[in-house]
Amino acid sequence: MRKPARIATTSLATLEPFAPPYNLSEPDPAETFARGLALVDAAGAQQADLVCLPETFASAGLSSARIADMAEPIDGPSFAALSERARANRVNLVAGAFLKRAGAIENVSVLFDRDGRLVGIYSKRHPTEGEIDGGVTPGNAVGVFDTDIGRIGLAICFDLNWRDLWAGMKAEGSDIVAWISAYEGGFPLQAYACLHDFVVVSAVQSYTGKIIDRSGKVLTSTSRWGRLASAVVDLDQRWFHTDGQADKLLAIQTRYGDRLLVETRGEEHLFVISRLDPALSLDMVIEEFGLIELGDYLGRCTTAQEHGRRVR
Repeated sequence: MRKPARIATTSLATLEPFAPPYNLSEPDPAETFARGLALVDAAGAQQADLVCLPETFASAGLSSARIADMAEPIDGPSFAALSERARANRVNLVAGAFLKRAGAIENVSVLFDRDGRLVGIYSKRHPTEGEIDGGVTPGNAVGVFDTDIGRIGLAICFDLNWRDLWAGMKAEGSDIVAWISAYEGGFPLQAYACLHDFVVVSAVQSYTGKIIDRSGKVLTSTSRWGRLASAVVDLDQRWFHTDGQADKLLAIQTRYGDRLLVETRGEEHLFVISRLDPALSLDMVIEEFGLIELGDYLGRCTTAQEHGRRVR
């Protein structure tokens, strides 16, 4: 049984500096990098378990002509600084950068654990034409890695448009997908969260980074003025269909009171149970009330359908 995790996400709003005049000068990457580290420190002060920084965040607002200049080897100073900041704040940290490796430049998402150890590197499989013209080499593999809060899948920006990548992260057992980007992405992120039953965290160079639960519900977001947002997510929440079970909801709410939260999705005929008391076992609740989880119910229906076809 995993405890609920506090997830933090960020946005840089590099399209608009902190003070006027707006958009009249190219950002200073050193200042942008320092801003990102400051956001990690603020998330650490909130006792976050996971913090996400945007795609190639130090390069935010720069032209593709600067890509080669911004690329570093994995033992370069920027990666070392990210490792140190993860360790100092005791957070799992996802961040984007240009990586120089084996004679090529890659747009990568790196994952450091609470001790600052490099857990994994994901190389963007679907860069834009502009990135490729700027020297970026596309990656090949799906990136899903184990952490102390669950399995985290990594995706970057334009990857949003390739459904097989998202299905691949689900097949690899992702509990959370950290999608770091230059732009917001919009509704497809919510659709992927709901269809694949994982939490999606978006961290963006622009304004609105989001934390989206497994139903596709946006729990919180950054904004033009608020560059850091966090939410506590119960990764052990359970989903159910209302068929034959809706009449149990009031009894569950009465029995467990403020120890859990029951939320209904009326149009979808679904409900979700999440813990408010980390010590509560949802397995115990399910057994006590004879609940059937959504995946099991759909499996039973599939079996019944196949049987019905055979005897027809």
